[in-house]
Amino acid sequence: MTTTEHTPSRLEQEVARLRPEPTPVAPAWSAQTLERILAAPQDRPTRRRVGRAGILGGVLAGALGVGGIAYASGLVPAIIAEDLDHISPTPVSDVHEVASFSVASPGGEQDFVIWRGTDAEGRSCTAVLEAEGRFGPELGGYCADAPTDAWFDRTSESYAGTIEDTPPASTYFVYGEPDLPGVRRVRVRGAGFAHEVALDPGTGGFAVALPELGDSVSGDFAQVDFLTANGTVLGTRTLSEK
Repeated sequence: MTTTEHTPSRLEQEVARLRPEPTPVAPAWSAQTLERILAAPQDRPTRRRVGRAGILGGVLAGALGVGGIAYASGLVPAIIAEDLDHISPTPVSDVHEVASFSVASPGGEQDFVIWRGTDAEGRSCTAVLEAEGRFGPELGGYCADAPTDAWFDRTSESYAGTIEDTPPASTYFVYGEPDLPGVRRVRVRGAGFAHEVALDPGTGGFAVALPELGDSVSGDFAQVDFLTANGTVLGTRTLSEK
């Protein structure tokens, strides 16, 4: 049998000439980014389950800056961009990481990362990623006219146990980005609980889970104190569920 070597046509040669060179992604950067995403998670919030392939694709897509939202400076994973596009009918800008927090559950500790942006109507839009859910990454988020210095939500996390295990109850959490000058720590307190955390040095935000609260709350249920490094109270915000 005679094998004939294929000679590219003029059209094939021209296509090859015009094809852009692929943009290399540094292996160390890609690995670090993937590790950060995987190690970091309508009735409010809207939940979406995303396959692990979505995380892997998000690393490269985020690096190349694709997606429908207007990106802030720095890396925004595509999985976050897609979720914000899903929950907001208008473009979301100034997307950035706020903080992370953990919740104890039957199958082990669950880790969540909060991202936030602002839509064209001026509403605060959040995407909460739980990367290591029982059935893969899960996202929850919503847009609302809510304060940005301190606000609250509740998880609807999956779990790392078996199908026979009882899923964990939804957990309230408080998060925000204080804008008062001099704030270095935040204390969240209410009936039967008090938690104090430092602001994230990289983002200036905070997040803290409130496992002491039940499945639902009503009225004023927590007060957030904005503190200096030595504990002086600079301001407060009362959180209330109608």
